Amino acid sequence: MPRASFEQLSAFVAVAEQGSFSKAARLLRKDRSTLHHQVSDLEIDWNVVLFERSGKAPVLTDDGKALLRPAKFIIYQMNSLEKATEGLHLGDKASLTICYDASIPSSAIAEFDRHIVERHPTTGINWLQRDRNQALSLLGEAAADFAITLNQGMVHPDSGMSFVNLGYPRFAFYVHQSSPLATQARVSMAELQLHRQYTLEAFENTPIGSQSAISPRLHKVSDSYLLASLLARGGFALLPRHLVITLPCQLAPLDVDFAAQHGHFGYVLQYPSNAALPPLQQFVVETVVSWFKQICS
Repeated sequence: MPRASFEQLSAFVAVAEQGSFSKAARLLRKDRSTLHHQVSDLEIDWNVVLFERSGKAPVLTDDGKALLRPAKFIIYQMNSLEKATEGLHLGDKASLTICYDASIPSSAIAEFDRHIVERHPTTGINWLQRDRNQALSLLGEAAADFAITLNQGMVHPDSGMSFVNLGYPRFAFYVHQSSPLATQARVSMAELQLHRQYTLEAFENTPIGSQSAISPRLHKVSDSYLLASLLARGGFALLPRHLVITLPCQLAPLDVDFAAQHGHFGYVLQYPSNAALPPLQQFVVETVVSWFKQICS
């Protein structure tokens, strides 16, 4: 049987960190005498002296210093266990799988993950980069919990799914800043057709893929960073502004004469239909929606 209680360990760690029984008592909202008894009882149970009490303030002994770190670890583990049980009571899952489109920058995914883990630290988050069809297939097989994809242009994306239309970020044709096209005031479709066009593979089964194919030399690329590197050697691509600003090379938007303004394409967050979302899943929705509101404003 353990010879130390959680209350005794908490008292020991609080006194060690606060350097005072009075401060530790205020922190733990207990009487000073209670902490004295808990620490003294712990010293008796362990048969060690944890603090020198000859001065005005308690000072850790060598034994106390050696035992402080494992005591803090036990408290951390107990607090994590408590959070896990609270999360399970509220309907948290042990893990979530979220599919996302290749046109969403990795920095945004990292930010989503940070917010979710801070609020729900015991849930593991799996982030899978998948195109629209792959993501919806995983949702249908119950192998994924959410899918952030490009919309097919429909107000109601897919039957049997709950969804949030996330908005319509700005897209434009981009070239590398060293491209001769970047210096032109206006670029015609005939001029673009003389150059290579790169497109993200994820756009293939979306309105972007069907509406933006201009050049007879169309090259599909899976990775946005590779696409940016290829543009450094020439060519152009239709890309969302929120992705371009995260890429490692400098790209310039083109002013094309066949469009009066930059294009906008929609994104949607889909998940299996539920009568009510548990707090964890609701927070995922709120986190993703908040980011899209910023980039669409």
